[in-house]
Amino acid sequence: MNVSRFFGATSREAMRQVRMALGPDALIVSNRRVNGGVEILATDQTIETLAPARPAEPSSPVPSASTPKPSVSPADLMQVLGTMKGMLENGFDELLWGSQLRKAPVAVTVFQKLMAMGFSTALLRAMLKRLPESTNLRAAMQWCRQELVSHLPVLDDEDTLWAPGALIALVGPTGVGKTTTVAKLAARCVRKYGPSSLVLITTDTYRIGAHEQLRIYGRMMGVAVHVAQDRAQLAQLIQATSPDTRILIDNVGISQRDGFVGEQAAMLSGLPRPVKRLLVLNAASQGDTLDEVARAYTTDGGSRPEGCIVTKLDESARPGPALDIAIRYQLPIHCASTGQKVPEDLAFLDAETWVDQALTPSQPASALFSPSAADLAALMAAPPEQAASHSKTFSASQALRPGLLALAGGAAQSLSVDDLNAAFSELDASEVYSSAYARWRRVATGDTSAAPGPRPIVAARNELALLGQEWMLALHDAVSVKLDEGRLHALTLMAERGQALTTPWRQWTVGGGWQASDGSSGPQPMPAALRLRRQIDYLNQAAVGSSVLHIFDYPGQVLLRELTKRALHWLAIATPATRIEVDGTTTTVNANAKTLDYRCLDSALSRMDKTTLCELPRQHIAVWAAESAVKLPLRGSEPLPVRQVSLRLIDRRNGRVLQTLHALNGVVAEPHALDALAIWLVLRYEARTAARLTSGVWDTLQGCRASHAMDEVAATAVQMGLAIWQAAQQRNSVWHALEAMAGGRKIRAVDLPALLSRLFAIRELTETPAGGRH
Repeated sequence: MNVSRFFGATSREAMRQVRMALGPDALIVSNRRVNGGVEILATDQTIETLAPARPAEPSSPVPSASTPKPSVSPADLMQVLGTMKGMLENGFDELLWGSQLRKAPVAVTVFQKLMAMGFSTALLRAMLKRLPESTNLRAAMQWCRQELVSHLPVLDDEDTLWAPGALIALVGPTGVGKTTTVAKLAARCVRKYGPSSLVLITTDTYRIGAHEQLRIYGRMMGVAVHVAQDRAQLAQLIQATSPDTRILIDNVGISQRDGFVGEQAAMLSGLPRPVKRLLVLNAASQGDTLDEVARAYTTDGGSRPEGCIVTKLDESARPGPALDIAIRYQLPIHCASTGQKVPEDLAFLDAETWVDQALTPSQPASALFSPSAADLAALMAAPPEQAASHSKTFSASQALRPGLLALAGGAAQSLSVDDLNAAFSELDASEVYSSAYARWRRVATGDTSAAPGPRPIVAARNELALLGQEWMLALHDAVSVKLDEGRLHALTLMAERGQALTTPWRQWTVGGGWQASDGSSGPQPMPAALRLRRQIDYLNQAAVGSSVLHIFDYPGQVLLRELTKRALHWLAIATPATRIEVDGTTTTVNANAKTLDYRCLDSALSRMDKTTLCELPRQHIAVWAAESAVKLPLRGSEPLPVRQVSLRLIDRRNGRVLQTLHALNGVVAEPHALDALAIWLVLRYEARTAARLTSGVWDTLQGCRASHAMDEVAATAVQMGLAIWQAAQQRNSVWHALEAMAGGRKIRAVDLPALLSRLFAIRELTETPAGGRH
């Protein structure tokens, strides 16, 4: 087979040469873009004899300026054969991948979601080919999360970075933040081991003032800074440094398309000490750009980079592309630069935190990380929502048998397949339900096979983004129940329109002292104000962001003044007798409320995701609210300006006041509207029902408490209590399934925990086919 190489400025020009040289029946072996144009390898499909012979001349005359070389070397021929093999393998791979997507509609939806988060199609194909079949969307996303966590390489321990004598060189393109990152790393090292333990070297003699910038940082930290013009000077500086002294090298930034990348790699090779090269990746870059950078610096002829550093994380909407590169090129992420401050904005994150940040819903990905033609064909052929719904209906219909219905009790005949399908879809679609089911499954059945979901706060933030809502309500001690062993206090999270989310923190009484879910404990009872401060600090340390409103019972002025100074958003539930100051006169919240002008907030109620209020249909309730600027007096201190919010819940049918509520709101830069504060005050009042439900769930889990840790059972009880509360507030498909299992009668609150457990048990059996678990 004669293989010829053709080159043209454009594809059209190159193909013209192919037709002129080999005729219209020429076989195109490969085509690719090269510097200056397009290269095509083609053959006239002639067969050579065993005896050596010169290749035939082209049948058509070609001008001498464009006459191609008639043959290629054996090495080129092997390259062509390898290219053809790769093309065939890739073609078969795309066909199989497209076929798999058509058969697995959930995989289509997962593929779309992860691609929108910045992950490449190459990584998604490799991962989703192993996605378990017959799984729902939320379980599939959790499985993918666990896969990403298990395959994402990260630095296990920062101390390993600072081994005595370590020589670390940061490399990467221009403008990715190498110099600033070197300064941050240097500050970390100096803080741990002192200024004499480190030497800084820069090879950046190209940028004006680059070495002076590093010298300034060095003087601030008391660290020696040197400039190396070439490899010889660099070797001398390293040789002159004590063997135990750590060295950080700031290299000149080089574009991945610059041939000097290889020269820089050679400069860092063969030095008196082995060099640990770390590739600096800009998280704000697009995925294909990062891929090009990683490919250039891992194949530059020098020692392979031993890891990477992700910079400009604060400027990136999606860290997914950077994680994608770290996984595919196996470059352990050592740390992340999260801002310009030196040394504060440097974070060492574990794999779970990285993946949870990447999986937070964001804007759609760029076209550069778009699917291939086979992917698009599969997506068009199988609309994910419709196909997924059909799959669930078929699975539930097949699993529904008389023996299964018996689990629901004597009234199970009214529970139809459609009821189950709708309820199961609701369980999958909402974080509060899916998390409750996952926890129940672990505690009640001992099943630990399911992939763990994201951390509660991350899950709540993701759910909030999916709901399209901004504010997360942190209800402190809204769930505070007396249990057999003592008292359980729980922090619960809720969306601004009333959707329950999750419980990220709990504390319970033990042996006269306390223990908390974050691992802390104490031998003495903890005061309520101190517990509240710990809960607030816990949320802040988890980096939930500024869109959190803390709601709690009035804790006293000391803590309120502290929270105001920290510019946190808070709403304190006040008693009628809470003392305030109005126009220089001391009074009470209740007395001041009687002087205010109230207005009806019907529009506010319509934005709440609730169908009931005060155990009545929402349409029967009217909310009247008023506000006033007041102050909290404190002897020896300036009065604290706050905002009083008072509201009355009134029965429209008879004008009776059902409930009067008061709260104090911190004065912040961006004050909340009165209708928003009224909604949140009502939600805090209604959430007291979740505490009673949690106590009931705790009793239903009595048989599981001996074999599981206290916090595991407590978290399950709180989450199931929130799930029941949500169903009762929304009267959705889950609630209708519970009503059906109760025989259509009015459900008593005491029966709800057992009914939800039965629904979970039915769901468990529908996911367990004969012969074992999926």
